[in-house]
Amino acid sequence: MKKILALFATASVFLSLAAQPLDRVLAVVEEDVILLSDLQSQYHYYLNNGQKDDGTLACRIFETLLTSRMLLAKARLDSLTVGEDQINAELNRRINVIVSQLGSVEKLEEIYKKSVLEIKLELKKNIEEELLIEEQRQKIIAGINVTPKEVKDFFHSIPKDSLPDVGATVEISHISMRPQPSEASKKEARSDLEKILSDIKAKKISFEEAAKKYSHDAASAKQFGFLGEFGRGDMVPEFEEVVFNLAPDQVSPVFESPYGFHIVKLLSRSGDRVKASHILIRPRIDEADEKKVEKRLAEIRELILSDSLKFHEAARRYSDDVRTKDNGGIIANNAGETRIPFDQLDADLYFKVDKMKPGDISEPLPYIAQEGELVRAYHLVYLRKRHAPHRANYKDDYQMFQKAALQAKQAEELEKWLVKNRKQIYLDVRFDECAQAIQDWYTPEKP
Repeated sequence: MKKILALFATASVFLSLAAQPLDRVLAVVEEDVILLSDLQSQYHYYLNNGQKDDGTLACRIFETLLTSRMLLAKARLDSLTVGEDQINAELNRRINVIVSQLGSVEKLEEIYKKSVLEIKLELKKNIEEELLIEEQRQKIIAGINVTPKEVKDFFHSIPKDSLPDVGATVEISHISMRPQPSEASKKEARSDLEKILSDIKAKKISFEEAAKKYSHDAASAKQFGFLGEFGRGDMVPEFEEVVFNLAPDQVSPVFESPYGFHIVKLLSRSGDRVKASHILIRPRIDEADEKKVEKRLAEIRELILSDSLKFHEAARRYSDDVRTKDNGGIIANNAGETRIPFDQLDADLYFKVDKMKPGDISEPLPYIAQEGELVRAYHLVYLRKRHAPHRANYKDDYQMFQKAALQAKQAEELEKWLVKNRKQIYLDVRFDECAQAIQDWYTPEKP
């Protein structure tokens, strides 16, 4: 009966809130507040991404927000920290994902009506908090594992008619190679940057004007070369070796990194952190460079097909993809699963794999790789296995049930932690529309 009443109460949550034009505080957790606008934003995000509202969605989202704020409060009380390099890496990853979806940095800036640097500055605090929340969550569930017996018991606890349908999945590997510029192209790029540096020294053009006019780093060029503040470990070693040895306002000589040729200007230093600007000139990649990579991959493919070399050995030996090469080229999704739902593949990979049979190795194919930046690369794709849609079963879907059993066990541990810490962390829940649905979060005097 309680569940029925809770469902009835929450079904009208957003009907009652829709008429409220002003924001309001729904909860206070230590120094943080959860606002109605936070809840509405998440609610509409879920709806826009296909989530159905059975009348309980608003309160479920509210409980998730409460849990996150509790974890963040405890992380702060325990003085947990995340490094700048970790924050910046996550920032860059997210920006790269969005840019790859939109097609260009310019499109991203057009949609958000802000520069990439401004977008990053706005996202930075949220990402730092998300990383702290995850670090605290991992601290709570650290060491929790499930045995094969627990997985089996979990599977058998699910009614047969409730077993999910599993869509088509694939297991794939690849060998990736990025075209490298010729020596002549590298010499030309260095010469071009030397000329720019000469003009800067002769005061024919300022460093900032030259960055905006000539730099191949589109994001920083819009900011006159400004890279923001960063510390050791945030940039590639070749870049850090130069910038951390400059004096304020000093401009470096031309130097090379994996991204091309740079000159950098140190703006300021505070301890182990600096602010700097740079100008990047990338060596031109021409058709001959791309053909060279295609030819090399074709040769590797022939060696594999002739049984002179195993695919996983070739991946470890030749692939440029640092994320997959040590694993024999095996591609995993964002959740780390190697059995990837077919509809989760990138569009270009989807159409490539769709025409392949298990055991097939593709011809060299172009694709856009994310290696700190978006670059054009080529790869061989190997379809190891294809799994047809089916009703989930213990044998074929053990990995899925193992993951589900582990998540259930972790959720139990997290709930125990929340019960304990709700008494230790200041908590004032004011969203009475959800009082029946999530009673445990409310203080005794709440209805």
